[in-house]
Amino acid sequence: MPQEQIHEEIKWLESQLEAKKKELGERVGGQEEREMVKEVLREAPEPPSSPASTSQAGLSDEEASRKADELKEKEHSHIIEELVKIAFSKNLLSALKVANSLRNPHLLDEFHDTLADHYYQKLLEARKLK
Repeated sequence: MPQEQIHEEIKWLESQLEAKKKELGERVGGQEEREMVKEVLREAPEPPSSPASTSQAGLSDEEASRKADELKEKEHSHIIEELVKIAFSKNLLSALKVANSLRNPHLLDEFHDTLADHYYQKLLEARKLK
């Protein structure tokens, strides 16, 4: 995934976290913020993606369905690993499309948790650079 797409998704995540913090009306620590990242990713109807990045690098619904079919017979941990790779090589929306196409709530939940951990680390790295 191009660096600008990662930065765009991190900015989106940061704005979603700020909105969640305001909604709760409190300051949160690191562990609580990590949980908020998971919640934001679960609740988000659709992460940001510019029209150019979606058409060039994203997966169509048909491609996402095909990729889900390829993954269905794989080992659980391999599926999660592949979904995370899609999130960072294509974009977050593409990974969520594939994950939803699997129609496995347990897998989707674990993917959200794993993805949230990865994005939380990216978020922390981005804050250190500021």
